[in-house]
Amino acid sequence: MAGRIYTEEEVQELTDRIFLMKTKLEAGKMHFAAHLVDGFKQSWEAIRLRPDGLVDPASVDGRIRAAAMAVRAMKYREESMAAFSLAQIQEIYFELLFRELGWLYDEMQKKSASPADVARLAVKNPDFVAKVTKGLPELAANLHEFWSAVSESGAFHLQDGPQLKATFAGDLFPAHWENAVSMAGLYVDTIVLPCPITRISPLIGHLPDQTVASLFIKHTLTAMSYRDIALADVSPPIVLILPHETDLDGKGKMGLTERATPAICAHGQYLFGRQFESIEDLADFCASLATVDQVMSELKGPDRLLFDTEWGEGAHRQLTRAMTEREFILPDMDATCAGHHVLGACLGRMPQALAAQENAFHVGGTPFINAETSWRYYTWMLDYEGRQVTNDPARLQSMHVVHALSAEQDTNLSWLGKVPPETVVQIRKQGAAEEIRAMLGHGVTNLIGVDPNNYFRTADQVVENLDNAFRAHQKSLLEARQKKLKLYGFDLASCITVGGIAVTAALTSNPALGALSGVLGVAGLPNLREIKTRFREIAEEDRVRRMSPTGLLFKHLK
Repeated sequence: MAGRIYTEEEVQELTDRIFLMKTKLEAGKMHFAAHLVDGFKQSWEAIRLRPDGLVDPASVDGRIRAAAMAVRAMKYREESMAAFSLAQIQEIYFELLFRELGWLYDEMQKKSASPADVARLAVKNPDFVAKVTKGLPELAANLHEFWSAVSESGAFHLQDGPQLKATFAGDLFPAHWENAVSMAGLYVDTIVLPCPITRISPLIGHLPDQTVASLFIKHTLTAMSYRDIALADVSPPIVLILPHETDLDGKGKMGLTERATPAICAHGQYLFGRQFESIEDLADFCASLATVDQVMSELKGPDRLLFDTEWGEGAHRQLTRAMTEREFILPDMDATCAGHHVLGACLGRMPQALAAQENAFHVGGTPFINAETSWRYYTWMLDYEGRQVTNDPARLQSMHVVHALSAEQDTNLSWLGKVPPETVVQIRKQGAAEEIRAMLGHGVTNLIGVDPNNYFRTADQVVENLDNAFRAHQKSLLEARQKKLKLYGFDLASCITVGGIAVTAALTSNPALGALSGVLGVAGLPNLREIKTRFREIAEEDRVRRMSPTGLLFKHLK
């Protein structure tokens, strides 16, 4: 049997890989398990060179080829990371945003307006909407070119970083009224946010121009508000913007639905109590359910017929509202068919949940989903897969705590979203992050051990941890206040005479009066020098308390 014929280009490429591996071996940068050493040595010694100095492909076996490819991949990775640091990527990105919309952001700041306020006002102007509709594709194309050049490098940096990471999912971008850093940043080291423009530009032509323009302005201005903390001199970075792979690759989005097919069909099976072999099978069944009552008659899992948690509980209420709102109907579907709304939720939500998982795994993190509806679909997807999000205890605890901070922000932890992002930076710079993390995660690991899917109980534990920490902080403040009152009590009571004498001595530079003050102090009455010393001690205690982890965390609460 004749051997394979190699092109000269292939031979040159193989030669380059072999000599690169030779360099790594000689530098002691390649290591092998003991049981693999002899086999590798035998394969390596079998390599022969042609008269022209290039490697003879026939002398290179599969073991060497695989190792050489791995070494070349690692070199490419190193070169990519060396080309761009995370800080450089963020600096260039925000420079691009502010060059385009800096004028609007500055105006928003001057007026103390929110991104939603600006968007609401801007889209009332038809000319502005027309300009956005015309200019957004070009801006998106420029950003796509930028991200195509640097996103892989950014992902490599994150993959190699040992810090706790969370990737935002479940919506286009975090809401403008809640800073992701104020929540997730208290526990995880690095929050990865998507690029809103790469997510919004594909909506042109699918949504009304005014809606697209509003989303563009609102979310881009919100993204710009993260500039200072993204560029803060903190390592690892607290937050950064990096697009998800599926946001840059159109084929990836198409493949996402295919990869999510098992979860889509499993969700349909849960809802209707029957097995579906394919999406087409599910679609045909849903198309036969024209009315809400027909859907209800076939429904076996009503607890998971969900469109929006804010619409209230109950499958009938959810579906009726969905047919009125028509937010979840997909193109080419009949909006008057109740079953098509159910199908639309399956086809929209399950791929979104899978993308959240894949994007988090891509950088070695966990999903940060602060939209309750998206969160529920994510946990249902995990249930259908029959596994939990990760086997890494640290990452699993991170996911539980971050979800708790997000889920409780509107109820038990409503104050949390008001933690200034600058406070999180200060906590990190003071080296207090680990203590905050330990406080938040206290007892959570034990609860996960009992039931890794009970996010409600772990959320209660995180709330309890914060409540206990706040109570201890308040007690510390009360004790400090009592110390100050006691100090001032000396000044107002027993020190009233000797203190007056000492102050007079200080003001008049009269040593005799100062001596008299000293005599009175010896007699057992506290003098001003003692009070000054004790005041300094209390002031130092107060400074330490204010700069403590809990002091920094709660300092914005009055």
